Amino acid sequence: PGSVAPRTAKKTDSRLAARLAALAALGASAIHFAVVPNHWQEWMPAGLFFASIALFQLLWARLVLARSTTPVLAVGIMVNVGAIALWALSRTAGAPFGPHAGEAELVLAADLCALLLQIYVVMGASWVWYRGLQGEPVPVFVSALVLMGAVGVVALASTVGVASGLRHGHEASASADGGHHG
Repeated sequence: PGSVAPRTAKKTDSRLAARLAALAALGASAIHFAVVPNHWQEWMPAGLFFASIALFQLLWARLVLARSTTPVLAVGIMVNVGAIALWALSRTAGAPFGPHAGEAELVLAADLCALLLQIYVVMGASWVWYRGLQGEPVPVFVSALVLMGAVGVVALASTVGVASGLRHGHEASASADGGHHG
């Protein structure tokens, strides 16, 4: 029927999946915000892109918790699949435009952490879209354990991703100079 009833069946696998997708989106958002300054310095439109995707993921995380409707889920899935596809293209054939168009980029820890979190967003949002919020009941204790584990995974991925993202520009300058970090 077009949309999923918001705020119903709070103790289901679908509600848990929505929470996990939101949590993963927050982690990916943190990593994308961390890489904005370096991308902005390299090429302002790239900085704007990363700021936009980070802001989208931040706002989507809040929205999907408040209203897990079909359109909200669909937009989250499409934007994250698009970001994943653009990442894959930029690491294989190179970005389609910009100062380094056609040059395959290095795969860094920030990339892999954001990619993993975006895949989790797509998986969680797809699950909710497929099942609806009715889903199967999940005991509160099990839900709490899953959420605590997910918080640990997202915290680790976000921390590694942000740390790598903040150093993102240094690898390129070090290799251009022929130097390395000691």
